[in-house]
Amino acid sequence: MSAAVNLKEQPDIKEFIYVLESNGLIREQQEVESLVDLLENIGNQFTQMIGELQAVRGELVNMQNKSIRATVSRAVENAEGKTQEILGKIFAIGKNLVCSVKKAVVVFKEKGVDVLRKAVSAMKIPQVLSAIKNLLHNGKERMNGKAEKTQILAQEIYKVKEHRKNIGRILTGRRAKEPTEQAVDRGILAKIQRIFLNCERMYAGMEQKAEKALNCVEEFCREKKSSVKADLRMLNNQKTEQKSNPTTIQEQTR
Repeated sequence: MSAAVNLKEQPDIKEFIYVLESNGLIREQQEVESLVDLLENIGNQFTQMIGELQAVRGELVNMQNKSIRATVSRAVENAEGKTQEILGKIFAIGKNLVCSVKKAVVVFKEKGVDVLRKAVSAMKIPQVLSAIKNLLHNGKERMNGKAEKTQILAQEIYKVKEHRKNIGRILTGRRAKEPTEQAVDRGILAKIQRIFLNCERMYAGMEQKAEKALNCVEEFCREKKSSVKADLRMLNNQKTEQKSNPTTIQEQTR
């Protein structure tokens, strides 16, 4: 858990951000902070999702139909397992980040400021954010699919119940009734569907945050490239001026 949650309190992360800020590398600092903020936020939300899925899975023992209970149980377990799998990848990203910044601080103390830019670039933060965004999008789509399947299952169970009632009416000499629309289901299947939909909304919210962080970091990268190009132009202009206005050694020493 600590790999993704409470990253801001990690001593190595705090020291690295301080080193970046102290050496005027504000854009690099913003890149790292964007990733740290996102990892910490989604780590907490994953914990909430997994807790809800585990809680509702515990309620399935109350379902009387063993076949339906087994089907629904598999769906919930699969959703929980996939969510745990994504969270594991998020934790791994957080752990790798801590290792990277720890090494970067050590090298900085040995070789100076120049290595800091290279260290942040080597972290490939835009690519990492893009990968996180894709993980969250896939999680969102998976939860949406499970919510739809749960709704279909509830509708089919309702139809079967209505059909059985009509069979009973026919056997007792009464007329069969036309199927009516299903009333709002307040049972366990409806609760499971609501949890799947809630997880889908949480995934969607996290995906939007990842996209926002990615857009910000890409803007930081464009600004860095623009700044580097400006510095190169300035150097080239200075060299051109020196060539067009040569001075002799004697003139320089007068």
